[in-house]
Amino acid sequence: MNYLAHLFLSEDNEDILFGNLLEDFMHGRVDHPRNSHLSEGIKLGIKLHRRIDTLTDQHAIVRECKQVFYPEFGKYASIVVDVLFDHFLIKNWATYTDEEFDFFRQRVYQSLEKYRSLMPPKLDLLFNSMIHHDWLKAYEFDYGLEKSFTGLNNKIKNGPDMLKSIPLMHENYGLLNQKFNEFFVIMQLYSQNYILSHK
Repeated sequence: MNYLAHLFLSEDNEDILFGNLLEDFMHGRVDHPRNSHLSEGIKLGIKLHRRIDTLTDQHAIVRECKQVFYPEFGKYASIVVDVLFDHFLIKNWATYTDEEFDFFRQRVYQSLEKYRSLMPPKLDLLFNSMIHHDWLKAYEFDYGLEKSFTGLNNKIKNGPDMLKSIPLMHENYGLLNQKFNEFFVIMQLYSQNYILSHK
């Protein structure tokens, strides 16, 4: 799962929302003393992020999606699927929530702004770019996917050209959309239950 899906699965809890975003910039145990300045809600968001990633990596439906991209991208197929799942979430938005997508985006940006003081420098830079380029909206369109995959190309040295995943997505659009919906129903319920069981 990529940024949009993680933020969406945090529901309307601001601490969990921030923790879910923060996890990509953390290492080791959540309950380590170095994280004592974080609230229990933020720590829950970090743990939720890790649970989401584990379930996504292991699930058979996601593996079927990875097979579409594996011949071209090998071990990087999982990264491709993570990014494209954000695209399919936008396309199927009304299936999973009554909240308007435009309202959701603004709510998320405003909520995360409150946690600036807790953002590591790299997250602060990422968040600035997320707002400036409206990443959450951009995933709906090829230009947004192109920007995301271009960024990945710059990070992955000697890897495959991630931009080639976009035409592959369109060639297999129906299958990928179907598999996304089969999986996201499971993921949404799993996340809701995880949050409820830790309140």
